[in-house]
Amino acid sequence: MKMFKIILSLLILSIIISCASSRAQKQGTVQPENFKYKTDFFTAKSVIVLPININGNEKNFLFDTGADFSLIQRDSLLGTTGTFDGASNREAEFGNETIKSLKIGTVDFQNTFALNGDLKGLKEQISNFGGILGQTVINKSNWLIDYPKKTMSISNENLADKDFTKIKIKRKNGAPYTYITIDGEKYKVVIDFGSSSDFNLPQDSKLAKKLLSSYNFKDNDRERYTIGGLQTVTEKVGIIPTITLGDLEFHNVETTINISSQPRIGIGFFKNYQVYIDNLEGNYKVKLAN
Repeated sequence: MKMFKIILSLLILSIIISCASSRAQKQGTVQPENFKYKTDFFTAKSVIVLPININGNEKNFLFDTGADFSLIQRDSLLGTTGTFDGASNREAEFGNETIKSLKIGTVDFQNTFALNGDLKGLKEQISNFGGILGQTVINKSNWLIDYPKKTMSISNENLADKDFTKIKIKRKNGAPYTYITIDGEKYKVVIDFGSSSDFNLPQDSKLAKKLLSSYNFKDNDRERYTIGGLQTVTEKVGIIPTITLGDLEFHNVETTINISSQPRIGIGFFKNYQVYIDNLEGNYKVKLAN
């Protein structure tokens, strides 16, 4: 079966420009100082799409926790250029710039760092496409995502209640990593909301080989977007009965094995949940949606 599925995976970017990535991550401020705003979102092949005003123009942006930096759709590169790797180990050249204003409702993210480039293949799939919202913006707020209801709240205040389960994370270049348990063994994964997959593995990983020998997988051909544009991939698709994340069990998880840079749980993993990105405490919290 051939299908189109967005796997953004730019999204653990390795930047080759003069300024340090840590400085780029911290660049920018939020106005007003105290804020709380709730908005609806829609999805493109399950990936979250947010309406955002960029420098006075309304555009649609993909919300991507796996992206070290925001990425602005430009037909021509601006600023210093560099070469970047994506999740499929392909490379592309991007420029960089400072965005004066990225505004979500009443909340204005000012002077944040971003890459820029022409995202051919992706821009044709999303109307009025503006780019990708990455960690240079996401790390400056708390985000409460109710995926089933397609709503998102952003605030500098705590938005979680006692019913949420805390998920410990570690960060690398801003991207969040955690551990899942399969068949009694722990594995490190990135929480990548730019991926529409539930659970994705590199085909040459030890875990992929173990799962292929333990569970039933079938071949599947599809198109995906990554650095360098659209590509057709042949992958293995199967169901893992139980994956544990923190104190929560996720059942019958669709798992894909293909060419990719690292294990990841995508937004599909949380399709029945509320997810709270807590940048005050530096963790994630999840609970079943009502």
